[in-house]
Amino acid sequence: MISGWEREKLGRITRRWLGFGGPQSVVNVRWQWPFRKPYERAEIRLYSLGGGVGDELMCTPIFREIRRLNPGCQITFLSRYPEMFRSNPNLHAVERYSAKDARGAFRLSYVPVPPRRPLITRMAECIGLELEADQLDAPEVSPSLAIQERIAAIPQPRVIIQPQASRWTPNKSWPLDSWRELIEQLVERFEVVEVGTAPLFPGHDFGPRFHGLAGETSLADFVWTISQGAVFVGPPSGGMHIANSFRVPSVIIFGGYESPAGYFYPRTTAFYSGVPCAPCWLTEPCPYSLKCLHMIPAAKVFRGICGAVEPTPQKLS
Repeated sequence: MISGWEREKLGRITRRWLGFGGPQSVVNVRWQWPFRKPYERAEIRLYSLGGGVGDELMCTPIFREIRRLNPGCQITFLSRYPEMFRSNPNLHAVERYSAKDARGAFRLSYVPVPPRRPLITRMAECIGLELEADQLDAPEVSPSLAIQERIAAIPQPRVIIQPQASRWTPNKSWPLDSWRELIEQLVERFEVVEVGTAPLFPGHDFGPRFHGLAGETSLADFVWTISQGAVFVGPPSGGMHIANSFRVPSVIIFGGYESPAGYFYPRTTAFYSGVPCAPCWLTEPCPYSLKCLHMIPAAKVFRGICGAVEPTPQKLS
């Protein structure tokens, strides 16, 4: 008789082995006929392994697909941001996530990394779905009156930038000098709004066309502000997923931490450096001094933004 930790280890090995196959092999080997797959149940409780807003928004196509294939299923989602999902028409209930309540719920995960298929595909496989999806569902949020008035006073087109990702890894951080050069080019042509948890250049004056909201907004304000942009610019982080959900064109600076092939998001101009170590998904400091990010010049990103904002896209050289 094997112990609990041995069963868990065997399960991890099996899931990793299945990950090398395609969605069909994962689904059909893990849930063989005549047993029902999890999404075919009368009710199901789900949570995302990743703790970010983007990780949870990536679950929305999965809710949608369960509802399409099993209309009567009662779906409960355990969320760190329940206010973002309470209006989702595909959910029966939304509960605040806790490790205790997550016991018995199905975990939507894209590990091991780097994923061998798009992240949403890997997450869907966790409940027996074969799914390819590139469009997230936009949350309904209630921004503050103050932020609505501030944004209304900024002329269009607005370029929304989120220079900083979460602290999960330092390997998404485009160099400060590159961001400074980009912002200085942008404010000559567009209104620029910085969002995020903290300003990248506190106290720096980029002129009247630069509007610093980083560190000054609630989650609802942050989400709504991105929806009001002509284009979103940033690393692969929460803002990228929010922009996708609102169908806002994006310019994403991937570098080499992860590959844009993990998403296939439409309306996205991706800057990816295919260095030998990419995609690395490394959470420790890069041993190569972020070569993949230094390879991406600000001038090229600027042209990508112009192509996303203007009616006739400009060809990148």
